[in-house]
Amino acid sequence: MKSASKLDYILKALNITGTEVSAELQIDATTVSKWRNNQRRIPYKNGQSRQLSEFLLRKEKEIGISVIFNILKTIKTDINPESREQQIEALSFWLAEKKIEPPNFQDKPFPVFTPKNGYNTNISIFLDENGIDEAIAYYLDYVLRLPPVQTIFLVDHSGINWVGNKGITEEQVRINTCMQYFHAISRYGHKLLIIDCDTDIYRPYRAIFRWMELYLLDGVEVWSHPPMHDDSYHYTNFVVENEIVLQCVTNVDFDQKPHSMLYTNKETINFFVNNTAGILRKSKRLIESISASDISAFLDIARKSLKPNRNLYMLNPSLTLQIIDTELLREILEANNIAKSKIEECVSTANEIRQLQTEHLYSSICNLDILENFVTSEHVEDCNLSEICATKIILSKEHLKKITDSIMKSSLYRNNNIVFTSFGYLNVIPDNLSILVQEDGFVAAWNVKRYKKRLYCFNLDVISGFYRYIDDFKTIIPKICWDKDWRDKQLRRIEESL
Repeated sequence: MKSASKLDYILKALNITGTEVSAELQIDATTVSKWRNNQRRIPYKNGQSRQLSEFLLRKEKEIGISVIFNILKTIKTDINPESREQQIEALSFWLAEKKIEPPNFQDKPFPVFTPKNGYNTNISIFLDENGIDEAIAYYLDYVLRLPPVQTIFLVDHSGINWVGNKGITEEQVRINTCMQYFHAISRYGHKLLIIDCDTDIYRPYRAIFRWMELYLLDGVEVWSHPPMHDDSYHYTNFVVENEIVLQCVTNVDFDQKPHSMLYTNKETINFFVNNTAGILRKSKRLIESISASDISAFLDIARKSLKPNRNLYMLNPSLTLQIIDTELLREILEANNIAKSKIEECVSTANEIRQLQTEHLYSSICNLDILENFVTSEHVEDCNLSEICATKIILSKEHLKKITDSIMKSSLYRNNNIVFTSFGYLNVIPDNLSILVQEDGFVAAWNVKRYKKRLYCFNLDVISGFYRYIDDFKTIIPKICWDKDWRDKQLRRIEESL
């Protein structure tokens, strides 16, 4: 099966027919058809790729979308969004360029021996940790030159130390570098399907915190395969059907350099494609996601997944949606000129959340730093409400004071189901992250300040790991924070400062 061409992808994305292209360029429709089917290259020197680019960019502007610009921004990061000349030149070169060839690092050819039951192939081998970085950079640059939409399979069985060869550092250079590539892949139009073959069943939250940004990108799916039994041999495979394979291999039992091997021959690619398909058949979806603004659908998922009369932890709840009086919520939304229909939706959602709180053994761990921020700020944006209402929701000083008072009057607070502590002081929670978890039911995590989606998971190992994480987190909260008199004193102090 031949890959679709770059031109074919653009024409389908912009809903342009080959007939329109041939009429615009005044060429035979058969020529356009051959360009679309990769049977003939688009000429660059005679100006046809430039004429084609001008036409496509004009059509994209008329339609009002950014498919082409996202591609150009990915392959040429310094392109000027205001310069039509730069865009035309970059697009015309991209449409006309040859397919890049894999590197050949062999100084001298080896003697040729053709096996009777096999084939010869050129394998590019990269050594050591630096070799892994070089191989990944080459591989991802290669796929960013392929026509969208390709599916990149990432079968991960710990063949790569994602944080690099110096252990976990603050910079996490390799993760940050790969994240930039994955962002580019998403913008470009490719899809990424990750199969996790070695989920850390003891601390899965570490992996999810690390890769949360990746998991919530458009076009990314995350699956889980039962852990492999060989603890010494590890591999990570990147596979694009009909195009290229990168395999990174390590053996923890021997002090040997990691090997990364790049393949572009058809037979080896087919082998890895079939192997990946077999692994995928035995895998299950690990991470699901839903738009952060679609709170009703998210609540519906939670309601169906959570089990009654079981412990339910909420870390870093939304004070306005989950704790304060719903009439105060209505007042805040009206003050921000929100439409009546949206106000009713938010109030209804808040009531549903409170109903869930009564059906479970509910405990909230709140970030005291958020309330402290009330004192020093003239006004505060409620990011959760802003995302749901699709407009900025600003909390005035008067509302901040009412919120603090409403928290103390809430049933959760009266029943001692809320604890306030400084997340910044404890330094163990990613900024602005919220987690909802029930031990054997459901886990969800979101950060509406950074991501436009909420992720959730039904994998029991992951759920159990998050539950233990919050259970452990409770043990490091200073004992004074559990004292109701201390809690009252802090909230009164904040309220009076407002």
